[in-house]
Amino acid sequence: MKVHELQEKRAAAVAEMRRIADQVEAESRDYTAEEEKRHGELKAEITALDAKIQRAKDVQEAERSAPAIISGNGKDGAFEDRAREFSITTAIRAAMGERVDDGRERELSAELQRRTGRSFSGIAVPDEVFLAEKRTLTVGDSGSPGAAFSLAPTVHRGDLFIDMRRSAMVTGRLGATVLDGLVGTIEIPKQTGSSAAYWVAEEGDITSSDATFSDVTLSPHTVAAMTSFSRRTMLNAVPSVEQIVRRDLAAVVARAVDAAALMGSGSNNIPTGIINTSNVHALSLGTPSWAEVLDFIASIESADADIGSMGWAMTPKAVAKLRATLKVDEDAGAGFLMNEPGNLAGYAAVTTTALPDVDGDEADNSTVIFGAWSQLLIGRWTGIDLLVNPYDSTAYAKGRVMVRAMQDVDIAVRHPESFAYADDLPVGSEGSE
Repeated sequence: MKVHELQEKRAAAVAEMRRIADQVEAESRDYTAEEEKRHGELKAEITALDAKIQRAKDVQEAERSAPAIISGNGKDGAFEDRAREFSITTAIRAAMGERVDDGRERELSAELQRRTGRSFSGIAVPDEVFLAEKRTLTVGDSGSPGAAFSLAPTVHRGDLFIDMRRSAMVTGRLGATVLDGLVGTIEIPKQTGSSAAYWVAEEGDITSSDATFSDVTLSPHTVAAMTSFSRRTMLNAVPSVEQIVRRDLAAVVARAVDAAALMGSGSNNIPTGIINTSNVHALSLGTPSWAEVLDFIASIESADADIGSMGWAMTPKAVAKLRATLKVDEDAGAGFLMNEPGNLAGYAAVTTTALPDVDGDEADNSTVIFGAWSQLLIGRWTGIDLLVNPYDSTAYAKGRVMVRAMQDVDIAVRHPESFAYADDLPVGSEGSE
């Protein structure tokens, strides 16, 4: 049973317990034996439901935070281990004209170009650079790396690493399927129709029916993002600064991928995002209510498209609006549409500024997306193309170095029926009254 269904059952049990208590109080008497028995049954039921809700949330969180898919095809582990030693700061310093020993970076960059058969306009950075050891996130104190901090583990264990680019993506945190190390155009099959079952008489003929399939195609689209670093940062090429640079580059690419995955127009070299994909459920939150929230869940469940962990993506303004809107008009005791941050109707809710707050006729309207995020496919082709420009006029005047990161990415929705969205949630001053 799903979290929101368990929560509805709990709410019904609490409501029945309240009705009994109100009746006893109104009649100024004590509980009858039957009422006392029912009160105990409801109390036990609520306790049991609380445990079930917590277990369901644990499962949901485990599914939602699953690690990135790490492709192992054609990889023996040796290159991958060496690639994690690649220093972005050293490569950038060499491109700036600094006298540094960048032999390892040049060798790994050349090997990556040879393996992929691609032409890079700048520095070819291996994907493994953006894999961080899980245990390095827990050593040290006050958020600084400790003595155990390591950038080059001696044993190739993909399960011990997390992808910085995935963790920086809202869609990745919600459970999108990330396909790494792609080469060429990829076709992923999906079932569009199922075989039919029939009741037949003894020795009767069975009607033949076949499942139908189609393909979801992923082909490279280049995403380019710009960032800059101070020259002093580049000169302090110690492991902790290297990690900051890696995370910043991961974040700047992730923001661009998130925006395309959620809102991509499908034109001008931009992949098609969720809300512009055909057959995604278009709903309304124009007058936000509990019924409208449940419509999102029902639309996906009714299409048998609740495949895997589901969750919400919304703007910070949307969260503020839902947390300020009563579940039942003029009844604060019933709670709000969103009683706690990070959860709406029993499903994880993640905020992102990649979704817009659009100016409407009377107020700003915000976009909310709900869905089974494993059905969002994000394909990434091997390697990031890093081009360093230490002479950009604006950056140069401020003593900074401009860096452009480019990666081939594509986005597709495997089952559009697994997503629903509304772009009319009023979050402006007029819509907040």
